[in-house]
Amino acid sequence: MTRKRTPVFPRKTILIATSNAGTAAYFSRVRKDCRYVNMTVECLPADSLEALVKATARARIAGKFACAWAVFGLDDFGIAPSDIAAVKPIAEAKKVKLGWTSPNLSMWLFLHLKALNLYVDSAASFDQAIAKVFPGYQPTAEYLTNEGQDIHLRLFSSFSKAILNASAYNKIAEKKNGIAATTFPLLYEDIKEYCGEADLSHNQKLLAK
Repeated sequence: MTRKRTPVFPRKTILIATSNAGTAAYFSRVRKDCRYVNMTVECLPADSLEALVKATARARIAGKFACAWAVFGLDDFGIAPSDIAAVKPIAEAKKVKLGWTSPNLSMWLFLHLKALNLYVDSAASFDQAIAKVFPGYQPTAEYLTNEGQDIHLRLFSSFSKAILNASAYNKIAEKKNGIAATTFPLLYEDIKEYCGEADLSHNQKLLAK
């Protein structure tokens, strides 16, 4: 008698696309540290937010990803929070979600360390604040793939705090600019949905430091 087999369906995949090499390096570490095997990180050339959205859409179709995020800092393209609104319809039409930080990735890292009770739009201020905790810090691919490659792991225990701090800070940003300072909490909701819980078992020695 032939034994019935339970069908195994392929797991849905998520694409994190960015034109910033530092951001790509950071999310590559997130992928590796958490063993998110069905998450792909790509650094795509783009000189504008609209170009990034279109490049992400092409990559989504080519890779048959179930979900695609175009991830950027406002400083990547020298844009203001109000400029995002013009690109949202294009992103929605192309089935691309927008994951941003204002002004840069360092703001998101800072929220792991401390809450913000006033709006800050200076990337240098965030860079310098992170460098006080992680000497030599720079939001670059060179730093995040070498001496700073463990920054994600070292901040991971404060992830829940970062989500709460982001929620409070977004309210401050929305009052000032009419738009959230970051959509990373939504991005991480999708990462969890498509990739499941983080598996850090192989990093226990590093986490214990």
